[in-house]
Amino acid sequence: MTSQSTVKKLTLLGVLTAMQIVLGSLLSIQFLTTKIAFAFIIVALTARLFSPLVTAGSTALAYFLGMLLFPKFTFFPGFILTAFLTGLTFGLAFQHHTTLTRVLCANFIVVFVWNFILNSLWLHTMYMTPWTVLLTTRLIQEIVTYLIYTAVLLALFKVPVLNQLTSKFKLQ
Repeated sequence: MTSQSTVKKLTLLGVLTAMQIVLGSLLSIQFLTTKIAFAFIIVALTARLFSPLVTAGSTALAYFLGMLLFPKFTFFPGFILTAFLTGLTFGLAFQHHTTLTRVLCANFIVVFVWNFILNSLWLHTMYMTPWTVLLTTRLIQEIVTYLIYTAVLLALFKVPVLNQLTSKFKLQ
């Protein structure tokens, strides 16, 4: 890999990380127990271009920087773990192929395991919210989130120009 190629990749990774911060922090809706953001689109694009660990690291870093720059609630390090695992999951799922099965499985793990179960654990730990209240209020939101994630990512990965650009970038 040439130094020019390394600089291009680092620059692109920096831009994608900044876009995650903007979409995750500034252009999101925060409720007490849920957050609706579209940073997952950038995480999926990062997963197409970089390794799973790079994607996971940039996702965790974007979450951490977003909390430092634009705090919306009490900082809790568990959410950085959730962001890391989200990036890792998308990275493993989308590194080589973006089939319907991979999109459905990755979204299921991210939404129902990381966001629903793990984030509910963090919220319960932070606020001592009873489990029944926490899970019932979050379940409907996570079902809607799963449908949105799936529809958006399936549409995104069908864009021919995007597929050409990500393939070309990976070859450099």
